[in-house]
Amino acid sequence: MDKREFIKKGLTLGAGLPFLSIILQSCGEESLGAPLIDTNFSGNVIIVGAGAAGMTAAYLLQRNNIPYEVIEAAPVIGGRVKRIQDFADFPIDLGAEWIHTDPSILSEIVNDPTVTGDIDFITYNPQTIHLYKNGKVRERNWFNNFYSEWKFKNTTWFGFFERFILPSIEDNITLNLPVTSIDSSGSTTTVTTAHGNVRQADRVIVTVPIKILQDEVIEFRPALSSEKREVINNISMDDGLKVFIEFKERFYPDALLFGSFIEALTADDKTYYDAAFRKGSNRNILGLFTINDEATRYTSLGSDERIIEEVINELDDMFDGQASLHYQNHVIQNWSAEPYIRGSYSYTFSGSQNSMVDTLKAPINNKIYFAGEALSIDAQATVHGASESAYDTVRRMLSA
Repeated sequence: MDKREFIKKGLTLGAGLPFLSIILQSCGEESLGAPLIDTNFSGNVIIVGAGAAGMTAAYLLQRNNIPYEVIEAAPVIGGRVKRIQDFADFPIDLGAEWIHTDPSILSEIVNDPTVTGDIDFITYNPQTIHLYKNGKVRERNWFNNFYSEWKFKNTTWFGFFERFILPSIEDNITLNLPVTSIDSSGSTTTVTTAHGNVRQADRVIVTVPIKILQDEVIEFRPALSSEKREVINNISMDDGLKVFIEFKERFYPDALLFGSFIEALTADDKTYYDAAFRKGSNRNILGLFTINDEATRYTSLGSDERIIEEVINELDDMFDGQASLHYQNHVIQNWSAEPYIRGSYSYTFSGSQNSMVDTLKAPINNKIYFAGEALSIDAQATVHGASESAYDTVRRMLSA
């Protein structure tokens, strides 16, 4: 859920407590559905992709005692959930960062009354907010009455999965194994990798980003239906970039938005923000989050060196040379350059989202299933939406 959805729903938590510590504990009657499923299925499952949806699907299969393997193309788990721990004195989310709903969603994902753990959150409602338009930075601090959500305080989305989901499934994950084809024409489904490895499964759950499906990185045999192909190609997933810069002194507001007040409310393509906001840190860490055409401005430059040069020059123009004067260090995460991601996240649907998602979710011959953030209706483009999609897919697969 982006800024537009928060405003639409009237979520104004600006007067809320700045910090919140909750006990992660589930009651067993959560909205994502019961994790234990009454099933007659006795086969094995291959999950393609170890992002949020893939890890959640594996977690559910583990709890239902279904044999499975997760195959991940990259050398690391997490997909678009990624962390860096040695850049600042707090961990930084290089990918998904905000919790776009009540933090109790974490209990819903774990959904196990025997699991407990303290997690600290912050109310993310920037207090100093500036708008940049027509070459001028203007204070618009009253904007904080219109926007608020949640962020982790001492951990990250990656840290959440690492602590609560990964321990039970990590032995079943194989990394550095890009899948090139999935053949469901036989009695079982054959998954072939770039290294020539061949695996057989009764069911396959595909959780790769929508861009990977659009670029036909994986060949499906038989080929995907024209209807499915059309839906895949009509979901936008464009460029995505995050940059974090440390400065000796702070010269920037909590958040810097672009355009007019209305444009800032309705667009979420680019934001500079204080990444250390309420993190309990004295470090000056400025974040840049940008997607779509705004991100392409940077990603098209071709190298991290040119990207950071462009960012510093831009900040210098806005803040009278303060960026280059106080610059110390930076880290860049160009999601468009990640070979098994290739962009940010699903953004818009050229058609009815409900019907398009239904078409994509429909299993192929009751053998191949799909899950991921693009397949969530209420929480599309979010981490918890990816987990919600995994719950739905696993439930349907084991109930078929």
